[in-house]
Amino acid sequence: MVLRRLALAFLLVLAPLMPAQGQKDPGPKTQGAAKEAGTCQRPQWDQRLQLAPDHTNYKKNEKIRLSCPRGLHPSFSQVKCSGNVQSMSYSGSVNQDVWLGKIGTSNWTHIQRAVECIKLLQVVPGTLEVSATSIKLNWTCMFPDACQHMWAMCRLAGPSSPPCEAEEVTGEEMLQGQKGTFTCPPLQPFTVYSVTISLPPSMVLYTRLVRTEETVPDKVENLSLDRNTGLLRWNALPSCKGEILGYQLNISARRVHDGSFLEFKQLMVNASVTQYMPPYQRPGSKYMVAIQGLTAAGAGDTSILEFQMYFSGILWFVLSRKRKALPSKVEEEHYTELQSYENLDSYCVIKGCPLADDNAGKGGQAEELSLPSLP
Repeated sequence: MVLRRLALAFLLVLAPLMPAQGQKDPGPKTQGAAKEAGTCQRPQWDQRLQLAPDHTNYKKNEKIRLSCPRGLHPSFSQVKCSGNVQSMSYSGSVNQDVWLGKIGTSNWTHIQRAVECIKLLQVVPGTLEVSATSIKLNWTCMFPDACQHMWAMCRLAGPSSPPCEAEEVTGEEMLQGQKGTFTCPPLQPFTVYSVTISLPPSMVLYTRLVRTEETVPDKVENLSLDRNTGLLRWNALPSCKGEILGYQLNISARRVHDGSFLEFKQLMVNASVTQYMPPYQRPGSKYMVAIQGLTAAGAGDTSILEFQMYFSGILWFVLSRKRKALPSKVEEEHYTELQSYENLDSYCVIKGCPLADDNAGKGGQAEELSLPSLP
């Protein structure tokens, strides 16, 4: 009797503790009972995804539309809950939600990886080809159904200004299919353009600023020889077709009477230089100056200037002999024409213009010949 009473008392004490112990350590089956069978919890996919409707739990076969921010597209445009299945984990068997998805009008397929927002249009940087007059790129649409009626265009990135005035590009092209190549119409070198691909009415899928490549510069203009200083002068080239790096000058000299070669000089000057003092010109010589502008693409067209040097003393001697045979009135008029050159030792013929050298009167045959006395 005593043992029976002790056993009964032990059971009375242990009975209230058993439900509490069961609540502290529920098994996997007890945890899954908190969610209604055949439902799915809100999926933990890309945080940029927008769900419609947006709920915490979804019923079986309930369809959900997915969307992304502008320029992006979900890897599945529509998903639905297919219930849940039990799978094994380190803690035992757990319930796992099963989702089905589809793109556009395709069939429902099992989603095996997280849904994410990706770019609707992709342009691989390595496929971008740029020359002095064109821009070309290869594009791929990740979701052809969503890429209908895409437009591609090239535009000047900003207004042009003199002297480098660029014409606006008017070419546009509708892109069709899943992939292709877009080429801008003929462009101008060393100019910045914007390349844009968009979906109407205003969704920009791709945009980039691109500068066309450099080309050789234009021909140097107004190459001349200053009659007072003896300096070669020219107009500076604008950086319309490329950054001007400098100018290349080739100067050659030949004898006037037989054309035999005397000397040759080649030199480079930087882009800020627009004049050059050539070496001392020998009387009785013919000079040719060739100048070209330089960019990274190479040298431009050549501008050429030719001039001749004569012995002023011989010129005076011939004219003075003619002067003695002329009547006094004609003699005075002829002398009047010549007196503007009487202080020059050299005479440069370049389009009929005289040239005064800095070394004039310091040597040469002209010093040895005496000028006739004035009447």
